[in-house]
Amino acid sequence: MRWFERLAALGMVVGLLVGCVPPPATALPAATASPTATATPTATPVWFPPTATPTPLPPTPIPTPTPALAAGAGAPLLSAPFSSGAGWFSPTGYAGRFGVAEGVLSLSTTHPRAAMLVLARDLQAFNLYLSVIAEPQVCRGDDAYGVVVRASASGGRYYRLGLTCNGEAFIEAVEGGLPVPRVTPEPGGVPAGAPVQATLSVRAAGQTLDFAVNGQVLFTVRDDLPPYGREHIGFFARAASTEGMIVTFRDLTVRPVLPPP
Repeated sequence: MRWFERLAALGMVVGLLVGCVPPPATALPAATASPTATATPTATPVWFPPTATPTPLPPTPIPTPTPALAAGAGAPLLSAPFSSGAGWFSPTGYAGRFGVAEGVLSLSTTHPRAAMLVLARDLQAFNLYLSVIAEPQVCRGDDAYGVVVRASASGGRYYRLGLTCNGEAFIEAVEGGLPVPRVTPEPGGVPAGAPVQATLSVRAAGQTLDFAVNGQVLFTVRDDLPPYGREHIGFFARAASTEGMIVTFRDLTVRPVLPPP
């Protein structure tokens, strides 16, 4: 073999060896670290929020019990007071009319701005306890109704506890047919208008007259009118306008009381 043939064979061997050597590894790019997400702060739930401490209110005063007006009263003086109209009369018949039926006394006014007065015919009592339920049926504004004690048979002298249809209570002394206010009117604890219901009570003992509405004593006045000698009890209805009014009374109790020593 000639020399150039040997050189060519050697070149072929070298080429084969070079072709078998693997290419150098390509370096992969370094992995970039992913940024860590920053946690968003969240509000911490308050399960039991603090509450404002209430300011303590002053203690509520305990009301003084109303003295029982019927204390020491005797047996009833009338067994069935509203059983018949014959036991009642009116010295002011021109002002309206009245009637008695089934234990109820009804008064109605027919004369404008007049007071209808009805008195017990056969009962005269100076010292007494009286209680009755009043129920106005037609009543507006300053129309009034109520109880009469220590009345003369003529109706010219008496004391009366009244309620207006505005819900105010008042005391008047009537002398010579003219009413004179004895107290400043005040709320009677009864709703205005009609129909409503109110229990009216009076204790007349000596010169002291106590008046109550629904068990609450509202007024105490001194009786300074001259004694009449035959004092009646009764009821009234007073119209304040040209329109009439109607009121009924039931469950009347009249009992004697001893005068103060």
